[in-house]
Amino acid sequence: MDLMYPSITVGELANRLQNEAITILDVQEKEDFEKNHIEGALNLPIGEFVSEAEKLQKDQTYYVISKAGVRTLRACDYLASLGYDVVNIQGGMNAWQSMNG
Repeated sequence: MDLMYPSITVGELANRLQNEAITILDVQEKEDFEKNHIEGALNLPIGEFVSEAEKLQKDQTYYVISKAGVRTLRACDYLASLGYDVVNIQGGMNAWQSMNG
């Protein structure tokens, strides 16, 4: 089954953050999240994903980010398979940091 969900760049994410209230789901491990995350992001480490994902709301869009963008795809695949509305953020926090200096 090929799950389809949109992907956006960190530049597009920055624009959306300025213009609308969006929910960012950060799948980094807690230590990485504490070092570096986007203000207001929810931390749901990939290791706790299966047990915690069902607490998320189905009527909401989640913008999913990780450290480098690799775990984001796994998280998006999983959430999309459960019927959640997800958007993959390409490049992860590494790209976000590069853009924001």
